[in-house]
This record gives sequence, C-alpha cells and structure tokens, in this order.
Amino acid sequence: MDYTQPRHVETKLAGRALTIVTKPGFPGWEGVSAAQELLAHHVRAMPGAEVALLGCGHGALAVALAQQWPALRLTLSDPSVVALAMAERTVAAAGLRGVSLPERVSLLPERAASVDLVVIEAPQSRPLARRWLVEAFELLKPGGSLYLAGPNDQGIQSIIADARALFGSVGQPGYGGKARVAQALRGSERGTPEWAAAGGIAPGTWHEMQLEVGGEQLALRSLPGVFSFNRLDEGTRLLIDNLPELAGLRVLDAGCGYGAIGLVAARRGAALVDMVDASLLAVAAARATLRLHHVELANVLASDVLHAVARRSYDLVLCNPPFHAGKHVAYDVAQVMIEQSRAVLGPGGRLILVANRFIRYDQLMQGLFERVDTLAQTRSYHVLAGTVA
Repeated sequence: MDYTQPRHVETKLAGRALTIVTKPGFPGWEGVSAAQELLAHHVRAMPGAEVALLGCGHGALAVALAQQWPALRLTLSDPSVVALAMAERTVAAAGLRGVSLPERVSLLPERAASVDLVVIEAPQSRPLARRWLVEAFELLKPGGSLYLAGPNDQGIQSIIADARALFGSVGQPGYGGKARVAQALRGSERGTPEWAAAGGIAPGTWHEMQLEVGGEQLALRSLPGVFSFNRLDEGTRLLIDNLPELAGLRVLDAGCGYGAIGLVAARRGAALVDMVDASLLAVAAARATLRLHHVELANVLASDVLHAVARRSYDLVLCNPPFHAGKHVAYDVAQVMIEQSRAVLGPGGRLILVANRFIRYDQLMQGLFERVDTLAQTRSYHVLAGTVA
C-alpha cells in the first residue's frame, strides 16, 4: 500500500460506528486501541464542556466523545503532525465542526485553568506522560477532571501513580483489554513530586544537556517524547563521527530529533541546512538548540517524512531512520524516507544513514542509488552511503 495515501477504516468505538482516516507514521495508526475503548466508555462530560485530548492520535476518540456528549468544545493535541493531519480528516468525516487542532507542543500558558476535562491516552514514554500530567493539571479549572488510560504492558500503573502524586487522589473506574483507565479531580493545590519540576516536564522548560558531539562539547535542548531525548544515541554518534567534508554543501537532516546532526553540519560550514521531523516536540527542541548557538543558516520544519522539502535539492541527506512505531518494529517510514531522499538529491549527491546492522537498508539502497558503500560499522550499527551518479 502507498504510504502517502490515507486509509478510511470503518470501526466502532463505545458501540457506535465511525470512520477513521489514518495512515502509517505514528503509534496506533492501525485502529482503535483498548485504552481508547476504555476512555470512550468511562469519560463523563457535560454538554458544551471544554475538552482537551492530549495524544489524540487519528481522532477516533474525539469523535466517540462528541457522539455521546453534545456540543463539546474539543481541542486535539498530538506531538505528531501526521496524527494531527489524520485527526483533522477523521473529525471532518464525522461532520464535527469547531474542533481545534493546533500544531503546538503545549496548550499553555494561553489555556491555563480554562478546560473542564482533559483526556490522555498514555504515551509509551513515561517522561512524556509526566509532561502531559503537569500540563493537564495546569489546563484544568478547579474541580475539572482528568481521564487517563493505557495498556498494562506499557507502564500505565506507574503513570497512574504519577497522577496520584500530582493530583492527590486517583480513582480507577475500569479495566479491560489488558488496559486500565483512571480518573482524577483537580483540587486547589498541586502535589510537588520532584519530577514535576524537571526540565522539559515543567511548563516552559527544556531538558538541557552538555554532550560531547563530533569532538566538541555542545549545549543541546530537548524535550521528553523526542527520540533519545536525554542522551546522544550511539547510532547518531557513529554517523557524526563519520561525516564527510561539509563546507559549502546543501544539507538535509532528515528526522532531526533535537538537532544534533544539523547543528554539527551548520558548525562545519554547510552552505544551507534544512532539518525536518514529524514530531512537533523534536521541531521545537531543534529550533531551541539552534537559537542557543545563534545558528541562522538553518531551517527546522515539521514534515511527514520529506514532504515539506520535496521540491528542494540537496548535496547531502543525513539520516538516522526510525524503525519503530510504538512497541512494534515497522519499516514503512524509513523506507519512504530513503526513497524520498533519493528524489531530493542532485547529481553526485549522497544519502548517508546509520542503522542497526540487522536492518538491511543497503539492499533497498542498491535499488535506488548507483553506488552504495559502508563507511563504518560496529557490532551494533553500520553507516551506509548511497551515491547518485
């Protein structure tokens, strides 16, 4: 199936039929989760209530809630621009009007203490879940409700414990499908667990790092939910350590994360650096990292794979492709990223990527590039270069 084409999936949620518009590119894109089923059955809202969904995915839960509770004023938030695009299509297919889908990493401070109900489908990342819990507390009016659900095998019990530490008490109204749902009420006082003040979790803050990158000590800013948000992963380090001469080149950092590769390219004299990522958290962090270093000749764009730069041309594409969607191994995004990288490279251009050695991207690249070389390898990773004739 064509990765770029959304699929219309007929399903049911809370016993009601609905159409999901979805595509690969974000966790849970395939259908309705057990956590969404629990939330659809247990959330209680007043007609006309202000409701914020953090981690809205493809929007099915928003439609299910709107079907049950008339005239809800819905705000849908998700780190993935792919998920937001699909949620917009899903709510349109259901005929919902007035749904807000801001491309932002946070609804604060503008929406502070203005929301009656916050609904969270817990992400796999516990630090990101904690960030959302703090945001939920700040968004809610006094007496407002938080509903939280997630699968047992992804740590929902620990996230519920975090909610209890923040909100003071948590009820657990239901479980099923190997998932659990919890409810908390916002009181006048917020709990003060140590993690709630951590950088990147507390509203308006960053996770700050000083890391050795490419032979330099560099300050970097990141956020929970970004790949390897609190360290430089070994694959990226191997790629940076094997970069060619970059002076004067037009460089694309594809799947930029918090911006380490693009920052190094800019500091080593690239004529132009574009950086793209489907995660709004990554885009915000990469922009913050570039500002920290006063880098002006670099652009960071939110993009489904390379869609945002499809009409541009580069000398070099650098990439640490994703191969996970949630807990599952999935190569859809990585394969399309490689194919689209070939399309944006000019004559003599190169794609240089790093991957786990068990992933045979070299075989895919040999069908797209005139030459494929292994630039470096360790027991765990290899750096591959595909060259355009």
